[in-house]
Amino acid sequence: MTTFGHELLHAAELLRRYEKAVLERRAAHPARMGSASELQLVDLVIQILEDMAPFGQELAKLVPVDAQVPGSLIEQLRLDQLRAVMSTAEKRDAPHSGGDIDVF
Repeated sequence: MTTFGHELLHAAELLRRYEKAVLERRAAHPARMGSASELQLVDLVIQILEDMAPFGQELAKLVPVDAQVPGSLIEQLRLDQLRAVMSTAEKRDAPHSGGDIDVF
């Protein structure tokens, strides 16, 4: 659960970078109608992830230390990096993707 919460924070960080890239693009180009409300939805997803991450990390304190996530459950994850992280207790320092985000 601790790793799960940590990964949710990484997902929020990636979305925050995306939101920043979109806002920078909007500053340079006129926005179409409705785009502000769509961007607010991205911010809502970020807030949900940022709420759920510490919730998962606190929930981990209630789970017995020797509890294991079944491998069959981890194998259902589509992303190789996520499967690797979720199958160990080690936390990664950086999210899945590095570098800048370009909006076309």
